[in-house]
Amino acid sequence: MKKTTITLALLISFAFSGFSQTIVKPGIGINFTSLSSDALSYETTGRLGWQLGGTVAIGNQFYFEPGIFWVKNNWELQNPQTTGNDFKDDISSLRIPVFVGINVVGDATDDRNFHIFGGPAVQIVTKVNTETTGLTEDDFNKFIMGMNLGAGLSLGKLFVDVGYEWGFSTIYKDDANDAKSRGLWINAGFRLEFL
Repeated sequence: MKKTTITLALLISFAFSGFSQTIVKPGIGINFTSLSSDALSYETTGRLGWQLGGTVAIGNQFYFEPGIFWVKNNWELQNPQTTGNDFKDDISSLRIPVFVGINVVGDATDDRNFHIFGGPAVQIVTKVNTETTGLTEDDFNKFIMGMNLGAGLSLGKLFVDVGYEWGFSTIYKDDANDAKSRGLWINAGFRLEFL
């Protein structure tokens, strides 16, 4: 799955690179992740996480934008029926988004533009820190799929993108509650233009 996604992203990138505007967007950001369903008697609360990486936007008015990020997601599980029984899960992963978008105001060559985008992303879990009783790293799925929708603003050489991701796959293996991630993310960084 990982090799297929990366190969597809590279092939499409090379196919469009010969006749399109190419913008490399290194960036850093924050995220707030929670779970879609509460684990049995637990409630989940999103906590601040972060990401570092970048994307490559290929195209002018319409564009294709694959990327890769190092991501840290966090959430807290709380049992409202007992005290002192709260746990935290921290997941480190490589996140590979594959977005398509449109510049609604301006285009890739303009100093100012507003764009919307969407597409899938896969997270390849590399490390898990859990305080949840009875859970180990082996109880977490290694691949987490999601769908994103977002918008962004570019001003000169700077950009800000904001998106929301709906998880398709469950976080925990053998989870009767089908807990999936849901998260808001914000990235900011520089735009490096190439013809």
